Amino acid sequence: MKKSLTLLVALLFILASPPPVRGNDNHPSLPSRVYAARTVYVENRTTSAELQNIAYTELSKWGHFQIVDSPQKADLLLRLSGGTYVRFVPGGENSSPAASAPMTTKQNWTGADTAIPEGSTRISLVDPKTGSSLWSDIRKTNNPKAASHMLDGLRAAFNQKK
Repeated sequence: MKKSLTLLVALLFILASPPPVRGNDNHPSLPSRVYAARTVYVENRTTSAELQNIAYTELSKWGHFQIVDSPQKADLLLRLSGGTYVRFVPGGENSSPAASAPMTTKQNWTGADTAIPEGSTRISLVDPKTGSSLWSDIRKTNNPKAASHMLDGLRAAFNQKK
C-alpha cells in the first residue's frame, strides 16, 4: 500500500510540474523556397576571411546544401554581414557618392534596420535573383568557439518545419 501511495504521489508531482524550459526556439520560420534549395553561395561582407572559412566548414558538416563558386549557380546566398562592410561606389566629375549609389529596397525580414553589434555577424539567406532576404539571424562571432556556432539559428529554423 505504501509503495502504491509513493508511486501515486510521484506521478502527481510529475504531472503537476511545469513543462521543461527550452532554449530560444523563436527563430523566424523559413519560406518553402529555402527548404527546396539545394545550392548556396557564401557572400562574405565582413572583414574576416576566417568567418567565411567557418561558414564553409559548418555548411559542409551539415550537408544540406552544396556550396557553389558563384551567385549565378546558387539557389540561395548565405550572406555574412558585419558592421564594417565597405562597398566601392564609382565616382566621376559630375557625380556624388549619394547620387551614384544604387537605391536599396527595404528588406522583408524583421530586424533589417537594426545595427549589428560589435563582435557579431548577421547571417542572412538571400534570394540571388531578387536580392530579397528570406531569413536572418545575428550571432556572436568574436571568438572561434562562438563563430563555430553561427549557423545554429539556421539549422534550428530548418528543424522547426512541421
